[in-house]
Formats: sequence, C-alpha cells, structure tokens
Amino acid sequence: MPEEILNETLDEDQKITDEVILTLKPLAFRTISDNDIIDFIHTQCQKVLEIAQQKNDSKEVARAVNLDTFEVLLPVFDEAHKVGIDFLVNQMRGTDYAFLVMHNHPSSSPFSGTDIKAFVDAVYMSILIVLGNNGSIYILEKTRDLLPNEIISARKTLLDWKKNYIDYDTVIRQISAFGIVYSEI
Repeated sequence: MPEEILNETLDEDQKITDEVILTLKPLAFRTISDNDIIDFIHTQCQKVLEIAQQKNDSKEVARAVNLDTFEVLLPVFDEAHKVGIDFLVNQMRGTDYAFLVMHNHPSSSPFSGTDIKAFVDAVYMSILIVLGNNGSIYILEKTRDLLPNEIISARKTLLDWKKNYIDYDTVIRQISAFGIVYSEI
C-alpha cells in the first residue's frame, strides 16, 4: 500500500470528540425490540468511536457482535476512509449465528458501495451500522435471508451506482425490495 495512504491524516473537524461519544443518539431497529440488547449495541457503538478516537487517530475501526452469544470480535483498524470488514466476515463463516457489524466513517457519510456489497454478500451479517465521526448513525438490516437472484440484482444495482447511472437514494430504494431496511438516526 502506498506510504501516503497509510499516513493519511484527518482534518480536525473529522476527528471524533468526547462529546460525540458521550451523546451518541439512541438506536432504533426494525428487527430488534429488546431494550437490553439495543442498549448493549449502543454501548458497543460508543466503544467503536472510542477505539477509533484513542487508538486509530479517528480513522476507521470495525467491530462485530455475535447477536446470539453477544461475543464481541476484536476490532479491525484501518485507514482514514477504508476499513476491511472482510476479516470480520471471514470470522462469521461456518457459523449458524447472526452478526452485527459496525464501523465509523470519518467523513460522516452513509454506506459506501463496498459496505453495501459486503452486507449483501455476507449471509450471517444481519445488521450493518455506520457511525459518522460527527455522531450520525446509519443502519441496514436484513429482515430475511436474501435469495441468490436478489444478491445478483443487488450487485447490479451497486454496479449501476458505481457507474453513476443511479444515485444513492435509488440504491437504497432498490435493495429495500429484498427485505433490507435502511434507517438514519
């Protein structure tokens, strides 16, 4: 990887503040109603931001939670605008458990095409959360397993977005037909 990418720094306004961590908005899910579980996930989201702030200069950090055992997988550290959640996805393979993956975006933007593709492709990932370094929260939830033809259709949608044939809102609208729910908090 080129040296300039590894040493990429963030602008001060992109860095996570203590206030953002402490005042992170409450979460709401379509697929989870148990308040204790929601509170646990909220705490883990705060932990992602805290780890990014303290150990990765506010750059991207990802963590996963096993939603059956509540085991938290070790964090993955990466660059300013990229985190390889594939490492976490590989740890999910071969299990019968549902996982939630969360990571921060220094730009505070919603899901990237890579995020959505990883979510669609990972059979055991049922929830994906993006936490903006400014405290914004974006959530994707699978309300059911995706069929093989739906995965292919979702990939085509992402390719159309990459080629600028469609916009982000159209992507979200099209993948919602496959039982994927988008929310922004």
